Amino acid sequence: MRVDIIEDIDEFAKIRKDWDRVYRIDPEAHPYLSWKWLGEYLSCRRRWFLLALRREQSEGHYCAFLPIEVTTYLDESSGLFCDEVSMIGNCGTGRTGILCTPDLEIEAVDASAGLLLRENWARMKVEFLDPGSPRLERLLCAFPLERFVREDTGGLRNDLRGPKDGSHCMLLKTRSGRNLRNSINHRSIEFVFERAIDLHAQGALDQAEAAYRQIVLAAPQHIHARYGLAQLCCDKGDFAEAEYIYRALLSTAPHDRILHRLGDTQMAQGMYQEASEIFESLLGSHPHQAVIRYKLAVCLLAAGRREAAIATFLSFEDIESDDADHIRCKLKSREAAWHLKTLAALELLRSDAEEPQLPVSCDKARLSCGHAAAPSLRLFGRAPLLKPSFPQGTSVNLHARPTPYEGIGSRLKH
Repeated sequence: MRVDIIEDIDEFAKIRKDWDRVYRIDPEAHPYLSWKWLGEYLSCRRRWFLLALRREQSEGHYCAFLPIEVTTYLDESSGLFCDEVSMIGNCGTGRTGILCTPDLEIEAVDASAGLLLRENWARMKVEFLDPGSPRLERLLCAFPLERFVREDTGGLRNDLRGPKDGSHCMLLKTRSGRNLRNSINHRSIEFVFERAIDLHAQGALDQAEAAYRQIVLAAPQHIHARYGLAQLCCDKGDFAEAEYIYRALLSTAPHDRILHRLGDTQMAQGMYQEASEIFESLLGSHPHQAVIRYKLAVCLLAAGRREAAIATFLSFEDIESDDADHIRCKLKSREAAWHLKTLAALELLRSDAEEPQLPVSCDKARLSCGHAAAPSLRLFGRAPLLKPSFPQGTSVNLHARPTPYEGIGSRLKH
């Protein structure tokens, strides 16, 4: 039996004719499995899929359906996000969620179970009225107790049969407590990514890191999750891993923002020459980005290229801009350039003072007393090594919190 997966409400609308036909002849059909009720329900849900089954020789006509909803929860014991699947038509009704042509029950249930075993989930919610239901019993037998645990979680009211009849809710759980194949369901990737962003912003770095890594494991091509993970590594001080991630991102999604972040990680690791080369290349593309110009000057200075650093600090004087960041960087650069020139002058005085002096006659010595004596070099002392800081109030945080997009383009579809 062939199984097609439908995940779009428009595609669901196209199978209404087959759905209504099976609904009319299935003795276990009930209102919560009607096309109308499910259509309204699914249109309000984000994560669901529907198994549409047909025999190979049936000329495309479907003979069975199983609607499934996916929800995600954070497992406290492992700190990982896990998925739960539940039969929509079964949920809250105490009746099976499989709609099927009566004489094809065995084939349909076996095919459905086989596909569910290929999905990633940690729990499957099953609600039923009669534990002896052939469909339900056959479905449960497809999940052996060596790999799964059955947990009876109590009864629910069954409005279809009256207040005295109760349905039991069963959770079928993996013995590991984690998703099958240790991977989140692909339908949950964006949900977990949004939660990772929230956790990161709240400062819950360990939980956010676990979420980012789950996404990267399930969808290595998810650029934004990898970018968020790199930022989080910077927040935790692991600049080496952040640099590795940014380099990998540049090979697949070259973008100046990623290149800028790479320069930041190199700067944080003391790799000033490498960082200066990155900021210099960025400045060629963004000559009016004050932050890039200032970082370049700082890296040049830290790399021992003082003259180039002074020239870069002074280059702010040639640019007119009313941008607040530019004004702050310009003022700070002016201060840094002054200190660097002062330091250079002091070093020149020191070198002159340390040169051997020829003896002078007493007459010349007396003549020199009439002039103001040059201030002793000792009055200046040894000037401290300049370590220019970033201008206060400037948006130059090396590793800001991530946002879902941050200018890198739209997210990939999975």
